[in-house]
Amino acid sequence: MRNKIINLKEAQLHLKGLKDEGKRIVHCHGCFDLLHHGHIKHFEAAKEFGDILVVTVTEDQYVNKGPDRPFFNHDVRAHNLAALEIVDFVGVNYAPTAIPAIEAIQPNFYIKGQDYKEASQDVTGGIIKEKEAVEQVGGELAFTEEIQFSSSNLINQFFDRKDEDAKQFLDGVKAKYSNEHFTQIFDKISSQRVLVVGDIILDEYQFVKPVGKASKSPTITAIQGKTELYAGGVLAVANHIADFVDEVILVATHGKNRQADYKEFIKSNLHPKVKWIPVETPNRPTVLKSRIVDRVFRHKLFEVMEIKDKPISEETEKLLVQSIEENINGVDLCLVADFGHGVLSPGVVNTLESNDTYLAVNAQTNSANLGYNLLTKYKACDYFSIDKAEAHLALHDKFGDIQQIQQELNRLTDSKLSSITLGVNGTSVMTSLGERVSAPIFNTDVVDTIGAGDAYLSITSLLAKNKCSKEEIAFVGNAVGAMAVKIIGNKSYIRRTDLLKYIKTLLA
Repeated sequence: MRNKIINLKEAQLHLKGLKDEGKRIVHCHGCFDLLHHGHIKHFEAAKEFGDILVVTVTEDQYVNKGPDRPFFNHDVRAHNLAALEIVDFVGVNYAPTAIPAIEAIQPNFYIKGQDYKEASQDVTGGIIKEKEAVEQVGGELAFTEEIQFSSSNLINQFFDRKDEDAKQFLDGVKAKYSNEHFTQIFDKISSQRVLVVGDIILDEYQFVKPVGKASKSPTITAIQGKTELYAGGVLAVANHIADFVDEVILVATHGKNRQADYKEFIKSNLHPKVKWIPVETPNRPTVLKSRIVDRVFRHKLFEVMEIKDKPISEETEKLLVQSIEENINGVDLCLVADFGHGVLSPGVVNTLESNDTYLAVNAQTNSANLGYNLLTKYKACDYFSIDKAEAHLALHDKFGDIQQIQQELNRLTDSKLSSITLGVNGTSVMTSLGERVSAPIFNTDVVDTIGAGDAYLSITSLLAKNKCSKEEIAFVGNAVGAMAVKIIGNKSYIRRTDLLKYIKTLLA
């Protein structure tokens, strides 16, 4: 069985002799997370196209079916396939698409199931590229017409690790909505334009190996490891949104930092659909948050900020207002990501509120603004998304009932709809009439919570603007949150394809 598992870099060497003998090579590719009868029938039908069946599996990190997938790692999945008599060779594809595997194997036939016949139904768009790749190596794309099962459905039914509240909530969503329903929602949103305003934050992660406490002081010592810099704050918000809409216009300040001018870094780390309009502040640095992080357990040990903790100048405020006024007309949504570092001044807020464009807001509480950056600075927004601690702070009510607090915040901000994220207790989405839905979280396997609220805000704001129901917003928002907490810092953003795949998995 082990002899069946081949290195794809050497695939041509394994297959050359067989091809010289006139053998026809057939290639199947997929996740094959839970091997089932449908897969067996697919392989049997595929083998009829040729003589040698090569099956490749996607490496774990590229399986985009949600935070709990794959259920089995790629080595286990490869060994399971190798145990099948009908399979001649198995390889692990260490790439996000099947293209490298196709190029390495150069099959006579590349076989997919009948659910890929309609290219428009493939949310990834990958089947078109795979067809081009196999034709370039002289092969042909073909489809099987066999009985189908779903690994996602079987895993959800028999191996689901979600708690009972999450299962019951998802059962309710499945009863009302289909995967195609959410695809149609995002199709509608895809033609829209969004204006994003807020604070840029550069998130630096310095990964270290702690070695212990100094012998004569309470100092923790650590060995320096790699350092990574991520586009955070409003940059992350703009990137999350950009993969779902036609255009994002970003209005944000840019300043001079001690060690570097990060302007080129910012530009190179923005989604291609984001048009950044920088307002220069030479006497005010771009906020840089350096976190010292345990490289193994990802615990944050310490944080240092480069920041000017004062309001922006009148001149900067005028430039921001001018940039907003020049760009706000004609957009479908204006989203404010207010991290409380001075950009959202009273004049800027007044400009945003006085415009008729749909306004979605987050006013974040963090260590640099604790108790000073409150949601109640906004008197006329259409939708807001904050966390539970920020909601309590906004009303100076430490122990109040969160439902009553949310209803009062809706009234004070004149919001039609709102979300309050509740940490391990999920999400509360409420209308201005007090109608509320509470949704549990979908996974507890957390890598990093930094940026999860920004991802939730970004996608749910689009849904709120497009008059989605509170149930739809809670469901999609929690799916986004489940994906975001698996991302270290803001190393990557939520992609439409990945979200639709995860939604499809949840509804299987």
